[in-house]
Amino acid sequence: MPRPKRKRVVNHPPVMEGFKPFGIPIADLEPVILFFEEYEVIRLLDYLGMTQLEAAREMAISRPTLTRIYEKARRTIAAAFVEGKAIFIAGGNYHTEEFWYRCEACHKLVISEKSIRCCTHCESEEIRPLTDKPQKTDQERCENLPGFCICLHCNTRIPHQSGIPCNESVCEQCGKKLIRENSYHHKLYLSKKETQSSHHE
Repeated sequence: MPRPKRKRVVNHPPVMEGFKPFGIPIADLEPVILFFEEYEVIRLLDYLGMTQLEAAREMAISRPTLTRIYEKARRTIAAAFVEGKAIFIAGGNYHTEEFWYRCEACHKLVISEKSIRCCTHCESEEIRPLTDKPQKTDQERCENLPGFCICLHCNTRIPHQSGIPCNESVCEQCGKKLIRENSYHHKLYLSKKETQSSHHE
């Protein structure tokens, strides 16, 4: 039986939820997922300039594990840049001591040491939790729920396989990566697509 993965400590979430390349309609974009721990490695090594040993200690993991996370993060970002894909930052196998929220009214990131019910910036109650302590992460909950994986390129739907993230599967019709149907990022994609269509009318 394989040893369970140790959760990686992430001390600060990204201020944004992802990136979209200019010049490509949202309907033609295929997203890639950058996990929170992959973002954290990029932040520690490339932004703060830590050594790999220092960053590994910060995230409570071994240096070889950090190296693997870093290489995967760089490949994901490189694929988005070269192939013109959107980047969604979400999920992963991480641990945090804080509660993270995104305010749907002012769109700001909210970090709190305890659970809150309204935005600390604008006092709106329209806040969406990015973490859900002490429960499992979004990715872990999603992996074990029934449903479908969907291709944003050709709309092919296949039954979700428990324990396998949708973004690790590819569409049998066109070879594009899949995304979880009705997940937050799927709904975000549909919302942006609808907004773009209304602007062209």
